[in-house]
Amino acid sequence: MLVVSGIILTCLSGLLLTGIIGMRFSWTERIGLSFPLGMTLQTVVMALLDLMHIPLTSFSVLSAGAVTFALLMFFVARYRGFESFRITSAMLDDWKQANLVWVLLIILIGYCEYMNFSKCMFFPPSDRDSLAAFDTLGFVAAQDHTYMRMSLFDADYNPSIHRAGGSIAYAPFVQMSYAYVYILGAETSKSIPALMYLFFVIAFYGILRRNTGKTVAALSTLFMMMAPEMLAFSSLSTTNVMQAIFAGLGIAYTASWLRSRNDDELYAGALLLGANMWCRNEGIVFIGATCVILLIDCIRRKSYRKGLYFTGLSLLPAIIWFIYMKIGGLYTEGMAITRLFWDGEKAGLIVNGFWALFTNPIYYGWTFSVFAIFILGNSWFMVKRKDNLALLGMIVLSIVFYGLVVYHVDYVWDSIQNVLAYSAKRFFFCFVPMCWYFAATTQIARKGSEYIERFLSLK
Repeated sequence: MLVVSGIILTCLSGLLLTGIIGMRFSWTERIGLSFPLGMTLQTVVMALLDLMHIPLTSFSVLSAGAVTFALLMFFVARYRGFESFRITSAMLDDWKQANLVWVLLIILIGYCEYMNFSKCMFFPPSDRDSLAAFDTLGFVAAQDHTYMRMSLFDADYNPSIHRAGGSIAYAPFVQMSYAYVYILGAETSKSIPALMYLFFVIAFYGILRRNTGKTVAALSTLFMMMAPEMLAFSSLSTTNVMQAIFAGLGIAYTASWLRSRNDDELYAGALLLGANMWCRNEGIVFIGATCVILLIDCIRRKSYRKGLYFTGLSLLPAIIWFIYMKIGGLYTEGMAITRLFWDGEKAGLIVNGFWALFTNPIYYGWTFSVFAIFILGNSWFMVKRKDNLALLGMIVLSIVFYGLVVYHVDYVWDSIQNVLAYSAKRFFFCFVPMCWYFAATTQIARKGSEYIERFLSLK
């Protein structure tokens, strides 16, 4: 009962947070964003409780969650109002104007998600990384009533904890969200990855629907779900799909803001990209790539205020995490190569490793092939009208920055070949929603969507 109450409270907090961000989100977007943003907020609150040496118990985390909910209610009532939460007849237009193809696609999406959700909830955590780190850390934190000072982080008990690649320096979102449900009495942590993916599918359709027709939005959502390796990992307890959720949605909302200049989308993108780094440290590459594109936009428009807002919001979770790490001594031996150097063999391994992943349909299905086709097909509009050029820049720069990160790491705990074959393979899940969002929102896809809607509605 406590687990259900905690999840509902988390979703309601996330829903209110979308109300503070802005008033123009559809209900599909609000529902989809509610759990990812709500759980991010809940884990940040748990980190703050831990910093204040307040034990993480069911009473403390639920009380803190209730206080957070009350504060969000106050801010919405005081500064936004609840008008945007009202359900109007216009919100049901997709169903009123439904065509048979769209209905079938929605049914297929629902069925695929039902199978994935059932698989995730049925099997307990079994993957090696989760048992060696994420799920175990969450379980032990729940038993010790602290994350920062848990027994597994005691060097006397675990002498290897500070070695390079040690789990002590992992960003805390996944472990703390697992600790949250374990504290509330859950027998397994699998409700977190199950719910994260469920709400992600809803949010992804919502942001696509904002920028294209409902049939193309549903079709792109279904194809995005069909990326084989990402779908398989979505039912495991690792961090990669959860990071892909935050990074993919964050880039999509930022790109949508560059098209619409609706500030709600800018702030949503900033918070989601901040959550992406709260989930995994290398998420900084997406923040860096986005900030470069926004800097170019700010220079072109000669206005820097919103760019500064975005940078501050997106880096806020990282700042909290670095303070938390510093106070708690959550560090590992240095892995970064900070000097300038050239290693042609290493650079070649990275380029070849990335190319092998991009061209592997077993991992990502049609994702990168469709992405390349739409780049070529939309090239005239990108050159003449700069259509989706900023989004393409964010995707490409993210790949380049990740390559630089891999290049500047001294792999003392593993070989670079294994990192490229396994870690990079999972990191590229982040690009699956980005590429499908790019393809569905190009000029040619949107024009095609208008024709499809007219044809299917027999107008």
